[in-house]
Amino acid sequence: MKIISADLADQAFTVAQIPSFDLPQIAVFGRSNVGKSSLLGAMMGRRKLVRVSSTPGKTRGIFFYRVNEELLLVDLPGYGFSKAPKSEAGKWKSLVEAYLDSPSGPALALRLIDIRHPPTRDDLTVGTILSERGIPFIVVATKADKLSRARRLEAVAAIARTLQVPPQRVVPASVKDPSIPIEAVWDSLLPLLPGNPEAPQGD
Repeated sequence: MKIISADLADQAFTVAQIPSFDLPQIAVFGRSNVGKSSLLGAMMGRRKLVRVSSTPGKTRGIFFYRVNEELLLVDLPGYGFSKAPKSEAGKWKSLVEAYLDSPSGPALALRLIDIRHPPTRDDLTVGTILSERGIPFIVVATKADKLSRARRLEAVAAIARTLQVPPQRVVPASVKDPSIPIEAVWDSLLPLLPGNPEAPQGD
């Protein structure tokens, strides 16, 4: 996908602030240390555009990035790393679920998993949240440059088994190794967006 323009369209820190858009939205889930901000910056070709917290797990807002005036990448708060109390986890769940259930909520989700580690309980919870709402997704295995090609293939297969998805729905990605192009993420997600005849109606 050729990126012509990308900008921060809006942000929300409370349920009341969640905006409405006519463009299709792609919700991006990931643990706070999974490399989400770096991946989004690379996908948009705007590495300095994405908000990065100085302390992983402390960014508690939802950020809406408009790409090519065609779609929105929606950066959801990270989970599973912050030392915040359970009350903060409750706020995360309330804000994220309110966004998912909003009238112009996401048509698709990206689930980011660190390729070096098996999916966590929190990662599995995200799968439940999405399946309950029939939101299709692909899995992006981040930091793929940290493993050899053989180990990447093994890790992708293991992630697919744990998340109970076909291996082709797990896309290795790296913001550092050009031999693992970010373009592969776009190639995997664009056919699933509304308007494509092959797009699924639920998952």
